[in-house]
Amino acid sequence: MFKDRESEHDGAPGGDYPPAQLSQGQVLAVAGASTRRRIPRGSGLGSRWQGWRDRVSQKLASADLAPDLADDIGSRRWLRGVFTLVGLSAVALAAWPGFSSVEAAPSMQIDDAVRDEFRSQMIMPLALGADSGRRMGATFAVAELEGAPERPRLDLVATLTQGDGFDRMLRRAGVSADEAGYIATMIQGAIPVDDIEPGTQVDITLGRRASPDMPRPVDALSFRARFDLQLNVTRRDGRLVLDPRPIMVDATPLRVRGTVGDSLYRSARSLGAPPSAVQEFLRTIGREYDLDREISSGDEFDMIVDYRRAATGEIEVGDLLYAAIIREDRPRVQLMRFGREGRFYSAAGEGAQQDGLVRPVAGAVSSRYGMRRHPILGYRRMHSGVDFRAGHGTPIYAATDGTVNYAGRNGGYGNFVRIRHAGGLSTGYAHMSRIAVRNGESVTRGQVIGYVGSTGLSTGPHLHYEMYRNGQKIDPLTVRFVTRERLTGSQLANFREQLVRLQMVEAGAALSELPPDPSMADEPVREIDRIENRQRVN
Repeated sequence: MFKDRESEHDGAPGGDYPPAQLSQGQVLAVAGASTRRRIPRGSGLGSRWQGWRDRVSQKLASADLAPDLADDIGSRRWLRGVFTLVGLSAVALAAWPGFSSVEAAPSMQIDDAVRDEFRSQMIMPLALGADSGRRMGATFAVAELEGAPERPRLDLVATLTQGDGFDRMLRRAGVSADEAGYIATMIQGAIPVDDIEPGTQVDITLGRRASPDMPRPVDALSFRARFDLQLNVTRRDGRLVLDPRPIMVDATPLRVRGTVGDSLYRSARSLGAPPSAVQEFLRTIGREYDLDREISSGDEFDMIVDYRRAATGEIEVGDLLYAAIIREDRPRVQLMRFGREGRFYSAAGEGAQQDGLVRPVAGAVSSRYGMRRHPILGYRRMHSGVDFRAGHGTPIYAATDGTVNYAGRNGGYGNFVRIRHAGGLSTGYAHMSRIAVRNGESVTRGQVIGYVGSTGLSTGPHLHYEMYRNGQKIDPLTVRFVTRERLTGSQLANFREQLVRLQMVEAGAALSELPPDPSMADEPVREIDRIENRQRVN
C-alpha cells in the first residue's frame, strides 16, 4: 500500500520536478478548501474575531479597489482605478482647511483693572486725559520736574442750595471774593437772585492764574436763570461781561379730551396728559362726584393744564386749570381754577365743594360724647369730646382750614392745640406727645398739627377731640359742614371771561412740534471739546 518517496520519482527522468506555479486565487481556493475540514478549535471571542477579519480581507482583496494604473491602461479595471482616485481627491479638497482666523479664549482673564492696565500703555489715554489713573513705567530718559504744571483751565459745576448766596457759591468753587461779588451784582441786575430756584446748576470755567498764590480768574459762567432765560458771563478783553439770552417759550395750555373707557387715568395718559395733571384731575372731580358710581365708561373727560415749552426742548407742567365731565355733549360738571388762592369754581361761579372736617387721627372711637365715669378721678362727669384710640406717635391732622389760637400745656388736657375755623367753629386736640404748630399759625385741612401721646390726665395713648360752636362744646360726631364760596360782580365777570378763553383752546395744540429758536443756534464744537469731565463743587 505504501510507497516511499524515492519510488515515486523513479519514473521521472533526472529525478527533479520544476516548482509549482499557482496564482493568488488558486492559493486562496486551496486555502478555502482546506478550511472546509473543521478542526476542533476553541470557540472563544478571539477565534470569532479572527474569522471575521479573514472574511473581510478576502472580500476587500477580491474587490480590487486600488488597481495599479500603470497596467492595463484603458481597461475597465484601469477606469475603476481612475474613478477611485478622483473620488479620493474630491474628498481631500472638501476637507481642505480654511484661512479664516480661529477665535480662542485668552490665556488670562481680562477684567476692568487689567483692561485699564492695557489702556495705560496705549495712545488713547492721551486724548482722554488718562482717566484710568495709570501710567507707563518711567525710563532713564525721564527727568523729574521741579514743579508740576497747572492745567490751563478748570471746568466746575456748582449748585445753588436752599438759602445760599450766589457769591458764597462762587467762593466755594474757588473764585476770588472780588470777582464773586462783581458777578453776583451783575446777576442781580438781570434777575433777582432770590428768584433763582434752589438746585440750579452753574457751569464755571476757571482760567490760568497769574501766580501760584492767587486764585484762578473766571473765564466763563453759564446757568439757566429762569425757564425763559439763560445767563452767560464771559471774559472779553480782560473784563467780565454779562450776556443774557432770552429763550423762546410757547405757553399754550395743554388740553386733553377723550372717552373715559375702562380707566380714566389710562385713557388720559394715552392721549398725552402728564401723570401729575391726571392725578389732580381725579382729585378735583372726586370732590364733586363719586368716580366709581356716577361716571360711566361712555362719558368724556376734558382737562386743561398749564403747559410751557422752551425752544431748547424743556417742558414745564403746571397746575390743572380746567376739569370737566361730559355726558351726551352736555357737561355734568365744570370746574376752573381762579383767583390768587387757586381754588376751583363751577361754571356758575360757585366754589367747589369742600368737606369741612376730616378724621383727626387714624383710629377707632373708644369713648363718645356724654356723661361717663372718669377713669382716673373715679366719679361721673361730662365727657365733652370724643376719644380716638391710636398708638403713641401717630400723626394728628387738622379737621379743616383755620388758625391756631392755642398751642401749649393746658392742665388735665396735657399738650393741647385749639384751632379756630370759619362759621364760629373751633376744634381742640388734647393729650399730645408733641405739638407741631405754633400759636397764630394758619393751618390747612389735613395738615399734621401734632402726635398722639398720653400727657395730662390720661390712662394711655389716645386723642381727646373736642368741638366748639360759638364757644360752647358740642358733640363732634354730629357736625359735618360744607363750605362754598360764590363769585359776584367783577370777579364773576373776570371768571367767565377766563373760562371762555380756556374753552377756545384746541385739544392737543400744545403737543405740536415747536419751531427752533434761531437765536439759540450754537457754533460748531470741536470733537475733543465734546468730552466733558466737569468737577462738581458741593
